[in-house]
Amino acid sequence: MKTFALRLSVLAVIGVTVAGCASNAPKSSAPAAAPVAAASAVKPLTGVTLSGIVAANLKANVTVYDAQGNRKSVATDDKGAYTLSADGLVAPLMLVAEAGRIQFVSLVAAPAGKVTAHINALTDFVASGVAKDAKFQGPVGMVQSGKAPAVSADALKAKAAGLQPLLGSALKDAGIDAASFDPASGNAGELVKYIRHNRGYLSSQGVLGTTSLFDSNYHEITQLSPLSLAHARTEAAAIAAPGVTRVFVAGDSTASNYDVDVLPRMGWGQIFDRQFKDAKQVQVVNVAQSGRSSRSFITEGWFDMIQADIRKGDYLLVQFGHNDEKCGEEPARPAPARDVIDIANLCTYPGAAAGVPADMSFQKTLEKYIAIAKSVGATPVLVTPLTRRSFKDGKIGATTHTWGKGKVPGDYSQTIRDTAKANNVALVDLDVKSMEFFNKMGEQASLDYYLAVDPAKYPYYATNTGSRTKPDNTHLQEKGAEAIGGLVAAGIREAKLPLAAQLK
Repeated sequence: MKTFALRLSVLAVIGVTVAGCASNAPKSSAPAAAPVAAASAVKPLTGVTLSGIVAANLKANVTVYDAQGNRKSVATDDKGAYTLSADGLVAPLMLVAEAGRIQFVSLVAAPAGKVTAHINALTDFVASGVAKDAKFQGPVGMVQSGKAPAVSADALKAKAAGLQPLLGSALKDAGIDAASFDPASGNAGELVKYIRHNRGYLSSQGVLGTTSLFDSNYHEITQLSPLSLAHARTEAAAIAAPGVTRVFVAGDSTASNYDVDVLPRMGWGQIFDRQFKDAKQVQVVNVAQSGRSSRSFITEGWFDMIQADIRKGDYLLVQFGHNDEKCGEEPARPAPARDVIDIANLCTYPGAAAGVPADMSFQKTLEKYIAIAKSVGATPVLVTPLTRRSFKDGKIGATTHTWGKGKVPGDYSQTIRDTAKANNVALVDLDVKSMEFFNKMGEQASLDYYLAVDPAKYPYYATNTGSRTKPDNTHLQEKGAEAIGGLVAAGIREAKLPLAAQLK
């Protein structure tokens, strides 16, 4: 039986590229090191051997890039261990571990003799800081450059110190000295099992950015929300426990988790567990991510995490649409308009128009989620997107999820309904339910549910969208997230799914 938090393919979370970048990325099957171009100031390494563990025993391919673009590759064993001679390469070195869409980066400044060089989420965080200093958007851009950046041992030590406010207490509880901890050469022990990583998507540029760290349930690890080892152990065990029904949520910003600095903003998936009678019997695993479409959720690797860990008896709630609609004007407007970027990375087309490529079809993309659930005996549930707060004459008159400016206009919610029917899977029509809910409530009262708060109480919204005078008409505050979760629960009851028996 698969376990959740201890499964390696899930703990290493990152799509290596977004659409449009993959063809430029160096391949993991790189050839052996090319001859080093000798220069008076360059001294190739001799007698240097690198060895370490990828993630928490992830089987992967490891490629080492040197400062001149030369490279060597080796495959790890089944436990993620690798050993490689660095002779002939020129320091510093960049180690890249890849397994499908999963990628980790680690840097070594001045190797000598036998060097321990682990490659995991924590080394990727350090590498991300170096990438930023080297004017890359993140580790992916640094890898695509094909050579190690100029970096000193002191610089790596300084970047590693950035982990202390995020992991300091957890490292201490694991018996590790946080002040001197080096994730590349040090042993992070069981800590690596509970940490995921992701490279944030820069929507204005269409590329992956800097590395963020997440816990087992996809809450970001920050200075405001540092990792607790005790909590990580408890949560991982609860999610993996035999007999527990896991409810995976795949979706966008209306469902995703948020850190405490933007309270009271919440996604409905963040507190969906409140809808169930016994949290020990039902574990909600909220994988929803802000800014993702059904397509980019796949290309960035989030889909792979769910596929690796979903098991018989689980549920997969799939709610996309808001970002699938980002299909730009056609013909595309010039920059800074995002038309070209959004079409390349986010857009899927609704309906069943002829000539739409399979990877651009909203229906065919949704069917990928259905397929991974059905393949293991889990239950897929398609959920239409939450309505936007778009009142006219005191009423939300129709769906806010249509697109008519591109070459393939259509209705995204209707496509979800059609896909559910065509594949004989359960549907929660949240678009209709939320329209009815807010129309009954009224335009003014709906402000208490969408993100429209008093900036005197929540100062973050004094300068950001989400105040009473400048409301966010797409996203939710806590009261709204709980209410929308209740509508999703109502849809589960109406669909007569066995999960309904676990609802309050």
